[in-house]
Amino acid sequence: MEEITRKKEVVKVKLLNKGLAQVAFTVVGGTITATSTGNITELSRGPTFSIYVQQEYFDLAGLTQQEKTLFFETVSVQQAYNPSIGGGHTGDGLWEQIVLTTSPIPSDQLQLEFGLGAGLPGTTTDWSQLVYYRNRTFVQTTDMAGFAFLPTNSQNNMGSAYPTASDRIYIYRFLQASCLAPDAQFSSLLIPGCQIVLGATAKEEPEFQYLYRLMRSYELQQSHDED
Repeated sequence: MEEITRKKEVVKVKLLNKGLAQVAFTVVGGTITATSTGNITELSRGPTFSIYVQQEYFDLAGLTQQEKTLFFETVSVQQAYNPSIGGGHTGDGLWEQIVLTTSPIPSDQLQLEFGLGAGLPGTTTDWSQLVYYRNRTFVQTTDMAGFAFLPTNSQNNMGSAYPTASDRIYIYRFLQASCLAPDAQFSSLLIPGCQIVLGATAKEEPEFQYLYRLMRSYELQQSHDED
């Protein structure tokens, strides 16, 4: 019998990374205010809590031009240490969300997505668009009041990791710094920078399947543009 040898396709995992700069919250004129060496946008600001968002994206145009579909293998957020606080009081804290989507979140919907959780009912992000979501809270406790680093209070992860033909992956890091009362504000709250690491494989699919993903990406993009 004639031996037939087939060449096995080797698909390599591509590692992409994008850095987000550190953010510093301080109190300016009685209002909690954030600054950063990178981009940052104010969503809400006040004496007891303020919300900001950092935005970046992965450019996948080189892959989509080859008409390949991106399959997500792993997503991780790498950070050197917990947020640190100066002059804090029991109950002071930070709420952090990191969101990766295949379509941009409209600017007038950012605070809604943060409050409800991107990809969940009531938000503009379709579940299939939500590549990754991580929610963490940090709270100053009585036991840790003398410690500079805020202890982690909770962490939740979710996401569809649905394959995509989109040419970008959008990154959002929402940050809400808060204190219990205007007369008991912290003096500083520093959130370290982080690296978003995305591991994915680019594969060719049957043409009808690829065109369906491409059309779906376009439809979702158009729905955001119309809102």
